[in-house]
Amino acid sequence: MSIPGQETAAAPAHEHAQMYRLLKRGASGAFLVQVGGAGLGLLCHLMLARWLGATAYGEYGLALTWISVLSVLAIFGQNSSVVRFIPRYVHQQDWSALRGLRRRIFGIVFLASVVVALLLALCVFLFRARMHPTLAQTLWVACALLPVLTQLQLSGALHRGLKRAANSGFFNGMLRPTLILAIALGVHVGLGWPLTAPGAMLINLLAVVGALAGSEWRLTRAWPAQARRVPPRTETRAWLRLGRQLFFLAAIGIVLNRVDVMILGGLMGASQVGPYYAAVQLAGVAVYGLNAVNTILAPLISERYTAQDHHGLAVLVHRAAWLTFVVTCTVSLSMAIVGRWLLSLFGADFVVAYVPLLIVLAGQCFNAATGPVGYLLTMTHYERQASVFFGGAAVLNIALSLALIPQIGLMGAAIATASATICWNVAALLFVRRKLHVNPTVLPFGNHETA
Repeated sequence: MSIPGQETAAAPAHEHAQMYRLLKRGASGAFLVQVGGAGLGLLCHLMLARWLGATAYGEYGLALTWISVLSVLAIFGQNSSVVRFIPRYVHQQDWSALRGLRRRIFGIVFLASVVVALLLALCVFLFRARMHPTLAQTLWVACALLPVLTQLQLSGALHRGLKRAANSGFFNGMLRPTLILAIALGVHVGLGWPLTAPGAMLINLLAVVGALAGSEWRLTRAWPAQARRVPPRTETRAWLRLGRQLFFLAAIGIVLNRVDVMILGGLMGASQVGPYYAAVQLAGVAVYGLNAVNTILAPLISERYTAQDHHGLAVLVHRAAWLTFVVTCTVSLSMAIVGRWLLSLFGADFVVAYVPLLIVLAGQCFNAATGPVGYLLTMTHYERQASVFFGGAAVLNIALSLALIPQIGLMGAAIATASATICWNVAALLFVRRKLHVNPTVLPFGNHETA
């Protein structure tokens, strides 16, 4: 069965075998980076939480959440756009466009990030009287973090587009928390200086600068030789047009994943954000398997769709679903068993987030079971439909958060997020089955594994 609007072009068997080896090798490398990053990230948040205390850690987490949201606005979907364009340019050997893509997109994103950071600084200045002084100071430092962070995210996206899955996550996922821990230990333990939320954010900024330098150095060495000296050619309109569509999708996604923390902070205060933010960090470990597979899977989906290889696409996503499901469920079960103890390491006040942790983990397992439906939409020209599904889920998350958080606090935030995750996955799955005729789930129905 062919993809509507395309003729099926069956790739040779050896090409499929090579693709699956690349998927497994790339996913394995990315998973090791994700696991290492998870351990370092948790250790980083654990130490910061103990040194800062629940309230200051809540301010730090709230500021980071706002930066995560605003980074989506500043990067304008280009981190996803380059993942779709790079495999196409490499496949077509369009080296001039590849070089132009790298040069132009970095400049556009940097300028946008500076503008967004200045607007955030102005808002903090205007509303500083309504904030705790340390929260305002933390947000001001975060303004300086934003332009550097978006450059690091974009650099990782270029690694990803080149199918260098491990490199795409190493610098932000492993090197950054390593530098945060090293600097924090030197300042707080070595020099004996007290650690505050603004100070922790400044340490984060320094770590991101170091991670960006490492990522760009490695990217320059890995860049295709054919794209080094050719005259750059830009397709700015095409990049921005796709980026705009993917931006709305990413913006909705960040709302879907961060609105619980933001509404919880607005309604319940920073003291409640601390335990819940720690639970969210722990639950994030469960999706590292899914993220590892998707890191290499996204450019492969784009490549198979461009090559009109429907059979290869169908088998690829079904096998990828099994990889992500097994890893996600295994990690989730482990986290459920030791979650209470892990939360207690953050401090006695953090154990209250154990049940919310279980609820968020359940939503992540369902997310893995439905397969890479999001990337099947965004990498095959159905990004507009994906934005509709994400948008509906984001509205649902906001509505449930506003209704449940005042009643049941942290548990309400977790229920809202898990419910929204389940709803958008079901809607996207039904659409993918009808339009692309592939089975991206762990279930055997409509299986395209046959040769």
